[in-house]
Amino acid sequence: MDLKLVDCFLRVVEAGSINKAALDMEITQPALSRRLNALEHDLGIQLLVREARGVKLTEAGTLLYNGARPLLRQAELLRDELGREARAQVSIGLPFSMHRLITAPFASAEIQSRSAVSLRIYEGFIHHLREWQQQGLVDVAIMEFEEGTSPLHEQTPLVREPLLLVGPVDAALHPDRPASAEKLGACKLILPGRPNLVRKTVDSYLKRHGQKFRRAADAETLQLCLSLVKDGLGYTVMPYCAMHDFPQMNELSATPIKGLTITWSLYVSQARRHSAGVRSTAQSLQRMMLGLVERGEWPLAQAVAASPAGAAARRG
Repeated sequence: MDLKLVDCFLRVVEAGSINKAALDMEITQPALSRRLNALEHDLGIQLLVREARGVKLTEAGTLLYNGARPLLRQAELLRDELGREARAQVSIGLPFSMHRLITAPFASAEIQSRSAVSLRIYEGFIHHLREWQQQGLVDVAIMEFEEGTSPLHEQTPLVREPLLLVGPVDAALHPDRPASAEKLGACKLILPGRPNLVRKTVDSYLKRHGQKFRRAADAETLQLCLSLVKDGLGYTVMPYCAMHDFPQMNELSATPIKGLTITWSLYVSQARRHSAGVRSTAQSLQRMMLGLVERGEWPLAQAVAASPAGAAARRG
């Protein structure tokens, strides 16, 4: 199976039509159609149904689409290991909640450093990151600490922070007056639905304390949760990193929830940890996160691991 043809197939599925994909790839529509026909001929099965408004996956096409990304990713890694690429490619996965505090500044710094590493950055909810990690799509990831993690990945706990109850400004929530389980149970909550990590954590916390989850709405983005809370339609729960630099922070109030924390861990693929690019990317990400805590730029967070620079200084 020609992986270049598989990549063309993915581009067509993601674009929704052969014409759009051809335009994006800067090739002609007939040339792209010939590549798709060659792939179907090679596999001996139809993958796409061509329709007037685009393409539709067959059952076989769906199977290939779901399995193709890990396949292409492994091919990239093999090329990297064999030295056929001048720049090492490293894929990192970060939760949506870290976009403003970690992800965007980290990507900007890495690009400006003109490092020999070519980054591919994935963002998603934790359950998305876990899935991509298991598929081998992600070399380095930041996710919540998990006991008994897979031997395929090395885990280093870095930062612990409380989960916050977030309400409208007139709720007068204050960081010096943590919310109890009873307080949380009395609030109508706006959160993403399961299997979202925070939703599952809040559900379990309330059950342990004999409280019920009171649902105002399921909102599947952090921005929407905060916007609905700002409008006085309920409360939400999230770590500070998810609220960082929210444009209307002055219209919200927040306080830690007693006994409810999240520990962020650095995950590195065991199969890729010997790669210089993977090691340097993981160390840069670790330094950045711990540096934010050390400088007081990550409110309420505590470091649970020494920064590489700090550890080296102490050894010296």
